[in-house]
Amino acid sequence: MREIGQQSVSSMLFLLPALMAPACSSCSGKDICMECGDFDGNYGTGTGSGSDTGSDTGTGTVPACESSHTTLDWKPLPQGIDCGPGCRQLTFEEINNVNEWAATHRYVAYTDELNGMMHVIDVDAGCYADVEKEMEGTYPDIKGNRLIFVADYWGSPYRIRLEIVDLLSGAMQNCLEEVQTTYPRIYYEYSALAGEKIAFKWERSNENSDIIYPVYVDLYSIGGERKTIFDIGQTAFRVRADGDYVIWEDGQDIGLPDIWAHKISTGKTWNLTNHPSGQWLPRMDGTRVVWSDLRNGPNPSLDGSLAHQDIYMHDFATGETTGITNANWIHYGPDISGDRIVWTDYRACSDPNNKYDFADTHIWMYDLKTKTEHQITSTPEGEGEPQIDGDRVYYFRQIPTSGLFAVFVQELSALGL
Repeated sequence: MREIGQQSVSSMLFLLPALMAPACSSCSGKDICMECGDFDGNYGTGTGSGSDTGSDTGTGTVPACESSHTTLDWKPLPQGIDCGPGCRQLTFEEINNVNEWAATHRYVAYTDELNGMMHVIDVDAGCYADVEKEMEGTYPDIKGNRLIFVADYWGSPYRIRLEIVDLLSGAMQNCLEEVQTTYPRIYYEYSALAGEKIAFKWERSNENSDIIYPVYVDLYSIGGERKTIFDIGQTAFRVRADGDYVIWEDGQDIGLPDIWAHKISTGKTWNLTNHPSGQWLPRMDGTRVVWSDLRNGPNPSLDGSLAHQDIYMHDFATGETTGITNANWIHYGPDISGDRIVWTDYRACSDPNNKYDFADTHIWMYDLKTKTEHQITSTPEGEGEPQIDGDRVYYFRQIPTSGLFAVFVQELSALGL
């Protein structure tokens, strides 16, 4: 869990016209479904950008149903608070653990921390549905119309599995299921999709905390083989995947995290950053990877302040690494879609190099084409943890009336961007 869940905020709100939600009838009463295991993801004509272009509009058709498929029960989203032109509140439950949500141009998936249920939102249609009701759902990722997440059952026997859901039909496929009655147990975390493959971290745990098991990054072909692409003796976090590449954050060499990469077609695994300072929080789109970097700070380690934390980018296509920001404040947790990079920015905080000073954090964006920065949010509550896909930026914001954190979406076109 990242520190944004501890953020202190003002009680003020901007009361501006809200983005009108489309009618929910467009996603209710679905009569399309698919055969389990057939997840080609090529259903629509495409309105997003980046790696999701052409697969998340839901205008196509799917194969005939099998008896094993399920149907999602879509319901209309509540209206939410007013947040300005092109903006809308999307979640209404407790959601502080930002490792447990994912967003694309059309869909948002997240874990409701009050009951562990996995929810999915169709942003285009203004609807939401419950996906997993039997087991606790965690670590979602979405590509096109596919949702993948980890499902845990903390009973006897202990059960854990990776699940794939087709969001157009509701068809669910269970894969890589483990059923164990005794320790050691296996944990899957940080799953991600790359075409027809799933990349994920897994490790064992034991009742004896003195026993340290290796941590693995595996690659699984849907309906096919599974292989370990990397195994380490410490930790791996935040596995991401797109196209031909898998990336993750790892601190095995020098005690500080580096960004590691694996190319699926060649089987090559290497340290992408290999720098004595810390590099962490990677995200990617296509061949481009962005991360938070401490190399320009006064103390290039994961200290208490994370002072002068900047955004860097690497492009696998060109082999070039580029510094996106270089200013004396924290730039935290970037994401990228096409030529746009977003992050949580501390420049307006009373102490812009104190990671715990969240009161005035905002979302900023850098345009790689125009080489210009743009401020995306500016409410008194502070915002953080952005994800971007095409024209939509998703982010966390605290609701003063409830004290809960909610996910909001901002249409960049409404800001003239």
